[in-house]
Amino acid sequence: MRLTPQGFEPIDGVLDYLQPNFIGVRTADALYRFFGRNAFGAPVGMAIHLFLDDVDPEPIKREWQGWMDTALA
Repeated sequence: MRLTPQGFEPIDGVLDYLQPNFIGVRTADALYRFFGRNAFGAPVGMAIHLFLDDVDPEPIKREWQGWMDTALA
């Protein structure tokens, strides 16, 4: 499958988990998790587990937070 979040390069991976309020995508170097906690009155959440050396998480966190702020506005 291919994720194409606006402002990011396409992400090619495998849908490795799917439930009504949860999507998990596995790529060669990361796990992307989207939590639809809004169904329970909580904010939507996301987690990224990067399996790369020398990754600075802060810019990645800011970029994805900006995407979530825009996509879920």
